[in-house]
Amino acid sequence: MNNENVPTNKKCRERSKMVTIKQVALEAGVSKSTVSRYIAGNGYVGQDAQEKIKAAIKKLNFVPNLSARSLKTKRSQLVGLLLPDISNPFFPRLAKGAEVFLQEKGYRVMLGNVGENAELEEEYLKVLVQLNAAGVISVHDFTERFPELDLPRVIVDRVGHHTDFGVFSDNEAGGRMAAEVVVKAGTQNVAVISGPTTSENINSRFKASCESLSAHKVNFRKFYSQSYQFETIQKEAQTVLDAFPDLDSIITPSDIHGVAYLRELLNRGIKVPEEVQVIGYDDIILSQFAYPALSTIHQSAYEMGAEAAKLIYKMDTGQTISEKKIELPVSYIERETIRK
Repeated sequence: MNNENVPTNKKCRERSKMVTIKQVALEAGVSKSTVSRYIAGNGYVGQDAQEKIKAAIKKLNFVPNLSARSLKTKRSQLVGLLLPDISNPFFPRLAKGAEVFLQEKGYRVMLGNVGENAELEEEYLKVLVQLNAAGVISVHDFTERFPELDLPRVIVDRVGHHTDFGVFSDNEAGGRMAAEVVVKAGTQNVAVISGPTTSENINSRFKASCESLSAHKVNFRKFYSQSYQFETIQKEAQTVLDAFPDLDSIITPSDIHGVAYLRELLNRGIKVPEEVQVIGYDDIILSQFAYPALSTIHQSAYEMGAEAAKLIYKMDTGQTISEKKIELPVSYIERETIRK
């Protein structure tokens, strides 16, 4: 055995030593107080200094010592992230946006894949309360179900009128945009698909699309999806195509829906976009690799998660929150399923 490859006890001890704020400051070439302000999120830190500190933290593998603040607030540096379906590529991106920000601030994330199961969601909330979590980021607004729950919360994506703190995209603009795209490309008969009616964000998109089509005097029919599961949606697509054989455009509430409808159209030998054009919503990575590549409305899941994490962090550190509901812009991504 070659002893040169075995770390000495001294080396092990050196590696195990905690990196200090002073070391981060020296590495970044800034003052200790600047590093402290950056970590706490209080006070001004210039963009150049932020980048240097971020690089130093990563290089030194620095983990902030937040135990003193934890004793004051009686909350741990744990944040719950409750999502409906991590098999949907939209939600892992959202989770990553939240986790990257929180890890940088010394927090850890507990992920719960709760689906639409209210009992499972309640179990996760109980665990988070028992662990004195700093807060929870959830797609479901459980405020009305648990009005006395003492747990800071930020709702993402499915933000309702009663939500106190939330991050969402401009769903009305997205719905109108989808309708404008198919109208501009040329259409006579449009199928507008709504997602599950319990989702207020989906309802806003659906309503905006219908209103825009009405304003353009385009014939359209409404259909209602009950699922985000690919197999179920494909069966729904069969029903829609049978019921509306003259359709030439389909506005879907998500890229999962868009890809499922594409699959069914191609199974029937229907040319896309020549005979029927399809537009999705979300811009998940799957939409780029579908055949043909799915045209869609982009909303940033990563940014949504990051902004929600920032709100939780501000709550936990007692910072002033000037904007409780953050609306993010959307944009059209042109690919191959809309006629030129």
